[in-house]
Amino acid sequence: MIIQWIQENIWEFSGIICSLLGVHFSIQQQLAAWIWNILGSILFGILFYQHGLYSDMELQVFFIAMGIYGFYQWKKEEPNWKAEKSSNQLLILGITLAIIYGLVVGFLHSRLTNLVSFAYLDATLTGLSIFGTWLAINKKIENWTLWIIIDAIYVLMYIQKALWGTSLLYVLFILLAIRGLNQWKRNFKS
Repeated sequence: MIIQWIQENIWEFSGIICSLLGVHFSIQQQLAAWIWNILGSILFGILFYQHGLYSDMELQVFFIAMGIYGFYQWKKEEPNWKAEKSSNQLLILGITLAIIYGLVVGFLHSRLTNLVSFAYLDATLTGLSIFGTWLAINKKIENWTLWIIIDAIYVLMYIQKALWGTSLLYVLFILLAIRGLNQWKRNFKS
């Protein structure tokens, strides 16, 4: 049964494996995280296009670009870098811009595309994911808390689209984000 699901959902399965490796290496603060994240984004971009989740598909293009940027950003840093805290103003600004992004892109997708699913929710989660990625690249601890919230909402959306493997992946992402938050907090205190 599992092997049959893998064969029928090879894009989703391959994206899941790459994405899990990306998060694992992010928690460990290792450069390989960005390579796995890029590969996962390519695979999920294909999957989301097939399911009409256009904002998620566009987000994967952004993730690929940010993966390249993150790779070079982390590569130039010293190997024992420390996590940092964000200011409240930065967090409020980032979340506000993400919501505005969601409203604008959600409107455009609902008017200009066919078969779009969850236009406003998908676009808002995309905006929040962009901000979460920026926080991660800049080593802000709050990226993990934001990912916990985003991923919980994504689980519900993917269940509605019957993307069972992706839903399970995002449950695992929540658990890994909790682990990442705790590990980065320890790193911050030391």
